[in-house]
Amino acid sequence: MNKHQEFTLSVSQHVATPCDIEASLTRIEKQLTQCTAKNSDLLLVPEASLTGYNIQASDAAALAIPKDSDTTDRLRTLCQQQQTALAYGYIENDHSTLYNSVHVIDAQGNSVAHYRKTHLWGDLDRRLFEAGDSFSDVFELNGWHLGLLICYDVEFPECVRHMALQGAELLLVPTALMTPWTFVADHMIRARAAENQLYLAYANYCGQENAIEYVGLSAIIDPTGELLANADDKPQMLTASLKKDMIKTIRASVPYHADRRPDLYRKPI
Repeated sequence: MNKHQEFTLSVSQHVATPCDIEASLTRIEKQLTQCTAKNSDLLLVPEASLTGYNIQASDAAALAIPKDSDTTDRLRTLCQQQQTALAYGYIENDHSTLYNSVHVIDAQGNSVAHYRKTHLWGDLDRRLFEAGDSFSDVFELNGWHLGLLICYDVEFPECVRHMALQGAELLLVPTALMTPWTFVADHMIRARAAENQLYLAYANYCGQENAIEYVGLSAIIDPTGELLANADDKPQMLTASLKKDMIKTIRASVPYHADRRPDLYRKPI
């Protein structure tokens, strides 16, 4: 089979290490080594997992890093050493404005995609971050077309449909899903994958981060909404092999994209 017809994806579910970038880097190094042994094309880790997510505003301001920094260079080196791409969440500092961001580095250490969360979740997000003002472009990695969203973004059907219509075959969603919102992981993300006929990877924390209890339930979902791999509430690494032919087959048999009637949709109010 053509090497670009398959994509091996790994998703990390782990306990948060808030305000400890060194511990996060050590964990990522170990996980990338595991991914190399599995011949994974890419490792996806949770939302803001490099810096911590549920932290004080003063800590966020102190820990936030620019998109390009010494820490970024260390991650580039790790990707090169392990010949595995990495999609990691972190708190980004752009001229003293903080964003909840995800950055993708390929196996050669090149930056290939970057996205700032556009839909902020309640007071927790709004006390720390500014909202991004645009979606990321769909990008290519190992012959596949990938898109990025973060946590709450995926709960809006329009976000996922936009990525699908831009050509995404695999959607990466680093998240920080907490109790009691298990229905998002149990039902919503599977529906998003099926209605858009793409693969969806959902990387969540487990355990606690300060006062938050995370639900785990990370998953890799196929274009019919079926689970290829899924986690419980304990730390673990999920790995699955994705196949392009499945996307083509399901989109040909159930032509959701072709049968859309956008001429009937009302303009936004």
